[in-house]
Amino acid sequence: MIDKPPVRSFADSVFRTVVLVLFGLFLVVSLPTAAIRTAKRTALAVSTLAESPEGARRRVLGERWVDAVDGIRRAVPENGAYLLVNGGLEWEGGPYWVRFDLVPRRAIYLGQLAELSDGETVRRSLPPDAPQYVVIALREPFPPVLMKREDFLRELDRRHGRG
Repeated sequence: MIDKPPVRSFADSVFRTVVLVLFGLFLVVSLPTAAIRTAKRTALAVSTLAESPEGARRRVLGERWVDAVDGIRRAVPENGAYLLVNGGLEWEGGPYWVRFDLVPRRAIYLGQLAELSDGETVRRSLPPDAPQYVVIALREPFPPVLMKREDFLRELDRRHGRG
């Protein structure tokens, strides 16, 4: 016995035609934008083929960020630690990026700058062997700031009218 193909209704044909036309319109509208984006990304990739990792960091992160992080790396030894403060007004992930850039140095997170109490209270909460440097992670595009611990604590006292 030979199976006959199913009979398609007029509504099926119209539906398939509408779907095909919509798909064609989608391609006509999206392909030029995709082609331009692809061309730009390809040009960028070709122009940076011989770029060093340092050059790529400077291009992506910016001169000020890379210079600040390099200065912190020189000040805090690889096996050392630093106190990390979120200097942004809200959580924007700045401390994560600073920690990533300063690995293998160990970060001891103090909290958000706006929520820290006066310097004397913070000083009493620190262990006796607390790191001598504080890194304040600001929001993009501002680079992190390095301060000596005592200068940072004096600044906190000043902000709270105690110094």
